[in-house]
Amino acid sequence: MTLETAKVDVPSRFLRSRPQWTYWIRRPAFIVVTLLLIVGYAIFLLPGEDTSTLTKGISLGLFLTLVLAWSANILTDGDKAEWLQGLVAIGLVAVLTWLFYAYSGTEWEKLGSSFFNLSKMQGAWPELFKGLLVTLELAFISAIFSVLVGLVVAVLRSLGSATLNIFLIAYLDLFRSIPMIVLMVFIYYALPYLGIELESVTATIAALSLGYGAYAAESFRAGIESVYFGQAEAARALGLTNLQTMRLVILPQAIKVVIPPLTGNMVAMLKETAVASVVASPELLKRAKEIYVGKANPTPLVAAAFIYLLVLLPLTRLANWLENKLKDRSNR
Repeated sequence: MTLETAKVDVPSRFLRSRPQWTYWIRRPAFIVVTLLLIVGYAIFLLPGEDTSTLTKGISLGLFLTLVLAWSANILTDGDKAEWLQGLVAIGLVAVLTWLFYAYSGTEWEKLGSSFFNLSKMQGAWPELFKGLLVTLELAFISAIFSVLVGLVVAVLRSLGSATLNIFLIAYLDLFRSIPMIVLMVFIYYALPYLGIELESVTATIAALSLGYGAYAAESFRAGIESVYFGQAEAARALGLTNLQTMRLVILPQAIKVVIPPLTGNMVAMLKETAVASVVASPELLKRAKEIYVGKANPTPLVAAAFIYLLVLLPLTRLANWLENKLKDRSNR
C-alpha cells in the first residue's frame, strides 16, 4: 500500500466543518449583490442634517454594521486574492473617514486656520527646538541610568538570594505599577515636604530612570535566563568567579537578546518625556503649550506633534529592525 492510496480513519469529532451558509456568503454573486445594497443604502437611506439624533444614530449604526460585516466576509476569507483584500481594506478606511467627515459635526473650514496657521509660528520654531533638545537630553540621560539600574537589579536577582529577591521584586512590582505621571508628580511635589527638593529636570530623570529601570531589569533577566545554564557551570568549573562568569560569559550573550526590547523601552521613554510638562520641565510639549497660550492657536501643538513623529518614527523602525534581525539569527 502506497502513501498515496493509504487512508486514515479520523474520528468525526476531530474534523472541523463549516455551516453551509458560510460557503454561499463567500460567493462572488452574493458579495456583488450585498455591495450594491450597501451602496444603495448610502445613497438613499443615510440620514440628513435635519434628522433627529436618535434616528441618525440608529441609521449610521446599521450602515456601519453592514459595511464592517461585508468587509470582514472578504478580509477573513483566505481564498480571496490579496489585491482584493487590500482594495477592500482601503475602501473600508475610506468609508470610515467619509463618515467621520460627514457626521462628526467638525467645522472643517476652520482646520487650516486653527491647526496649520504658519503665521502663528513666527518666532516659535527656535523655542520648540530648544524644547526638543531638552527632551532628547532627558531621554538620553534617563536611558543610561535606567539601563544601569535594570542591569544591576537583574544581576542581583540572578544570585538567587531569597531575602534579596523580596526587595528586588517589590521594587519591580511597585515601579511597574505606578503611572509615570504619578511618579513624577510625587517626586517633584511631595518629596519637598521631606526636605528633598529636586529641579524639574532632575525629578524627571529620577522618575524615568526608576520606572523604566524596572522594565529594563525584566528585559535583562529574560536575556540572562535565555543563556544555557550549562555554560555558567562550565565557566565556574574553569575557576571563574560568579562575577567573572556573568561579565565574560552570560552578559555578552544576553545582550543580543536584550537589545530589541531595550530599544523599545527607550522609544517609550522618549514619548514619556512629554509627561514632564506637568512638573514644569522645559521640554518640547511644555514649550509648545506656552506658545499655544501666547498665540491663542493650537498650531504650535500640531508642530510639536510632527516633531515627535520625525524623531520617534525612525527609532520605532529601528526597534522593529533589531527585533527582526535577532529572529533571523536565531532561526539560522
